[in-house]
Amino acid sequence: VVIPCFQAESTILELGSRLTNTLAEITPNFEIILVDDGSLDATWDLIMLLAQTNPQVSGIKLSRNFGQHNAITAGLKNSTGDWIVVMDCDLQDRPEEIKNLYQKTHEGYQVVVGIRSDRKDNVVKRISSFIFYFIFQKMTGSNFDKKIGNFGIYSRKVIESVLDLKEQHRSFGLLALWVGYSRAEVGIIHDSRGSGKSNYKLTHRLALALDSIVSHTNKLLYLAIKSGMFISGTSLLFVTYLV
Repeated sequence: VVIPCFQAESTILELGSRLTNTLAEITPNFEIILVDDGSLDATWDLIMLLAQTNPQVSGIKLSRNFGQHNAITAGLKNSTGDWIVVMDCDLQDRPEEIKNLYQKTHEGYQVVVGIRSDRKDNVVKRISSFIFYFIFQKMTGSNFDKKIGNFGIYSRKVIESVLDLKEQHRSFGLLALWVGYSRAEVGIIHDSRGSGKSNYKLTHRLALALDSIVSHTNKLLYLAIKSGMFISGTSLLFVTYLV
């Protein structure tokens, strides 16, 4: 299980306990990789505490805040499992749902992602998410359900394919969709945030949205070229008229 963590001191201990209990019901052979993405609170100290008390927990501390999806990539590069779960650290992704996701893989799917039928996010986050996915689908021609986040289980083959992609601006969910492979969706319960507030500011979400769109389509480039040609042509006609 790979989890990017940022300012997660209020949830990290409960997350570790619930994950350990859930995974132990599936297999004795599991690992939990917690990636501290440059937190300024006690997140890293608590990760080290979990690692010292549980040999199946390991931590990675990034030198600064690189962003959620780069933190996920760091965790994936250090994972060894045949199946890898990617989830958030704020407990809105319920660790207990991993059993349902893993059960679905027995039907032969390489990717199983959770669909949040009733998202417990605030209004601003829901609206910004809707706008992003609407524009993304129109610009790229893809069909990506806005109810799907990073929470899912992925085979080693899928993870290796994602790691082979060397994009600087990374969005794990979109890359996992782009590489293909058989895919299924499972309805999951999306919990409310237990404490604190999201550290994903609107400006960060907008930057990620723009990077994701630019990385997956060249329509913006064509639009810029056509706009430039139109302005140049119109200017030339107007200059000719003035002369």
